[in-house]
Amino acid sequence: MKNNPVILSIIAAVILFGGLYGVYMILGGGPDEALIQKIKVDRPAERTMWNPKAQHTLAVFSDHQCPACKIFHEYLAAFEDVKNANNAVTKKSSFVFHYFPLYQIHEQAFPLAYAAEAAARQGKFEEITKRFFADQTQFTTMKNLDAYLVGVAKDLGLDVKKFTADRNDKTLQAIIQNDLSLGESLGVNSTPTFFLDGEKLDSVAPADLLKILKDLK
Repeated sequence: MKNNPVILSIIAAVILFGGLYGVYMILGGGPDEALIQKIKVDRPAERTMWNPKAQHTLAVFSDHQCPACKIFHEYLAAFEDVKNANNAVTKKSSFVFHYFPLYQIHEQAFPLAYAAEAAARQGKFEEITKRFFADQTQFTTMKNLDAYLVGVAKDLGLDVKKFTADRNDKTLQAIIQNDLSLGESLGVNSTPTFFLDGEKLDSVAPADLLKILKDLK
């Protein structure tokens, strides 16, 4: 039987691509070491939960309008209760929230991120994040997000005038963009994406993540 020239061409292309990809990875196609180091040590005070002085860093790239982010965040936040059986893991690690708004599919992702960071300037990041995840299903049909955000700010006891001004502050907005760019440089393409001490945790389930955290020394 004669070899099919089309099949041979495809095989040759696959081999060539594989070789080039291998060279790419060898020559440093992965994330830059400086970025990996950054995600290991970067602990913004306003968005660092659990133990800010812990040896380990659990970083998450998250989107307030992402259903999976809601599940993970509520699961992990529950550990902060001293009566929770898994409270011990909060002593071993800091838990750092990085913004990764999926603006392509979530219309309110950027405005919610701006609002969360504005609340963070008044020490209420965790509180507003909890509220956003609790109200998440409302965002796709919400007619007046600004009115909602003002109402949430009042409920949390924020200085509403400052909160509104900060949401529109270019310096604040740059923080969200910088997080987004950092995530993209680290290969983040979905949320939530976790990094433990700079190592990306791919497709980890809540129970598996808990086991990893429990095994930390």
